[in-house]
Amino acid sequence: MLVKKVIIEKANRLYQPPPDIQSFVRPGGRRPLTRRAGVCDLATFRWPVDSNTAKRTQAAQFPPASKESLSRLKQELALWYAAAHRVRLNPTREIHIGGPITTLVFNLALAFIDNGDIAFVPDLGLPLYRKVITACGGEPVGYSLQRRDDWRPGFERVGTRLGRVAKMLFLNSPHNPTGATLTEKELTDLVWLAGRENIMIANDAAYQTVSEHRAVSLLTTTGGKKVGVEVGSFSYHFGLPALPFGFVVGNAEMIAGLQLASQFTPAFIPEAWIEMALEALRQYPNEGIRTARRRVGQSRAEATKIMELLALEKTGQDTVPFVWAKIERRGQATGEAGRLYRRGRILVMPGTAFGESGEGYLRFSLTAPPESYRDACDRLKRRGHMVRLRKRK
Repeated sequence: MLVKKVIIEKANRLYQPPPDIQSFVRPGGRRPLTRRAGVCDLATFRWPVDSNTAKRTQAAQFPPASKESLSRLKQELALWYAAAHRVRLNPTREIHIGGPITTLVFNLALAFIDNGDIAFVPDLGLPLYRKVITACGGEPVGYSLQRRDDWRPGFERVGTRLGRVAKMLFLNSPHNPTGATLTEKELTDLVWLAGRENIMIANDAAYQTVSEHRAVSLLTTTGGKKVGVEVGSFSYHFGLPALPFGFVVGNAEMIAGLQLASQFTPAFIPEAWIEMALEALRQYPNEGIRTARRRVGQSRAEATKIMELLALEKTGQDTVPFVWAKIERRGQATGEAGRLYRRGRILVMPGTAFGESGEGYLRFSLTAPPESYRDACDRLKRRGHMVRLRKRK
């Protein structure tokens, strides 16, 4: 019997999300006729914490964490928030332990965004927020971040008619890539506005403790737990190796919805990760977070030399493991990044990877070792005529 071939059509939502931030780099490519230097990667985020404990657990068996272990971790996390942010959390109802931040953010959207729902996202920021909203059938609407405001977000749109019908607002404080953080007063004003317009807030606080200057928690503000939650990573917050292991804390009803949505994509959390997290919490600030801060600080010092060679103007704040740099005369971001890659084999991130308002900027990852920055400086000095070195006036 002849079977007719099925016409397979992909869902439109697959074509709607913005491209990945590293989509400008072509994978593979033609083999060069001459031997070329390896790529000096100053763009990719690679968490600089490794440990013998992680290596041991990779070789060991991974029994899943018990309910008792998860309960202990929630209690310890609640104690840390009380000490660090003066926030009281109910470990049972106001803390969720799950997978990586990407999955946690997606499950938040899955739990609360229906077809046609409007959700606010940073107009300069990771494509992640737009992607998860689009995947859940919602409509992402951007709010602005401008240099004249030191990259702090402006929430004027939240007070308009759009705010009256919006469902959620995704916040990223400290902000990737600019490092902008909201003060307690600014967060309090946002919480009041969200309460008035009946909008839930989800703050991606991944880099909250990477800097010595700890950012203000959304939950510290008056009414913060009434309107929102905060998303974090055990690796970035507490100096663990790069593990797909995170948490969400805050509003009990949002946590309950998140737990229901997480049943569709359950996270596998080994007992060994729980033990590592408990030890890190009890010893905070531990050697892991101190190592990360030291690496970022060393790379930041070396990055200033590249800023000088390329006549880039550093902007933003030193609260995240990145440098956000303005190109001279607001040059084209992809053009500058492409030129450095083609002629110097130096990989940096164009600002347009974070949205159209990132035109004229480059992002450097400070998780790259200081040696990589020194190598990049040497390449620039040797091949300055090819990458168009500029001198500051």
